[in-house]
Amino acid sequence: MLISSIKNYENILKFFPQLDIIFDFLLNNISNQTVDGRYCITKDIYAIVSTSAPKPKKEQFLEAHKKYVDLQYVISNTDNIGWKFLDKSFRTYKKYNRKDDITFYKNKPDLFFKLKKEEFVVLFPEDTHIPLCNLKPVKKCIVKIPKEYLGGRVK
Repeated sequence: MLISSIKNYENILKFFPQLDIIFDFLLNNISNQTVDGRYCITKDIYAIVSTSAPKPKKEQFLEAHKKYVDLQYVISNTDNIGWKFLDKSFRTYKKYNRKDDITFYKNKPDLFFKLKKEEFVVLFPEDTHIPLCNLKPVKKCIVKIPKEYLGGRVK
């Protein structure tokens, strides 16, 4: 997991130059006025802009993705996100859905962190997370990046 601010993107690019196209997209296309919807960045990378209400406690389950790395960027308000590293002790709540690339788990997060406007988190396949644990709606841009794009191996 990597947490930072869009203001720090030049330093992030020193370690992850592949994110250049994504930061360019965020800086030049995403604002409070961006309409909710799906946006194509490349043939394989896309973004989803959405304004979401907080998740009720009973719907807060850790989730993980096998094929994609998530870059979750806050456009307005804040997002409280739970996190826990995925290991063999996890108990499945909903089995892997190949179409949506998501598995839900019963385990509880080890920590929570808050993302404010213009901050982002990069969540790798081993980073289970619960987004939208906040009190107010949040507008975010979630960029779906194939893990191979960042050097991840296909299993």
